[in-house]
Amino acid sequence: MGPLIEERLEFEFLFDDQYVIVAGAQSRWARRRKIKLAELVNEPWVLPPPVSQTASLALEAFRASGLEYPRQIVVTESPQVRFNLPATGSFLTMLSGSVLRFPTRRADLKVLPVQLPMPPLPSGIVTLKNRTPSSVARLFMKHAREVAKPLKTRK
Repeated sequence: MGPLIEERLEFEFLFDDQYVIVAGAQSRWARRRKIKLAELVNEPWVLPPPVSQTASLALEAFRASGLEYPRQIVVTESPQVRFNLPATGSFLTMLSGSVLRFPTRRADLKVLPVQLPMPPLPSGIVTLKNRTPSSVARLFMKHAREVAKPLKTRK
């Protein structure tokens, strides 16, 4: 975020979130113990639109590995499509690791053993400075902190 936005907002760190490559549990890739990103570049992918944060992270990961962005892709904003197409075993996707944990683990998806050249990203609560959150917002933040406790990796 730029300095102007940072002056107006506060960020409370909850946990570091790592992006992962995901395939269906029955995919031929799900049985592999080690996979290089280069091996997956020509596979069918389902990714968000290029202007999204996740797509820019995926593009950065491919470029950092000296690879072109996958050409065989389904582009969608829908999280359900990004879960369901890989679950068929025919597509790959890149997701935030935390979305695979909440609300429950997805047995039909498997995180592939791919080392992505990107650091974890901080996840947290963003609020306006000098504003008191509503009672509903405070309750939500309290529960978010509790849910995030097992994921917390920083001190």
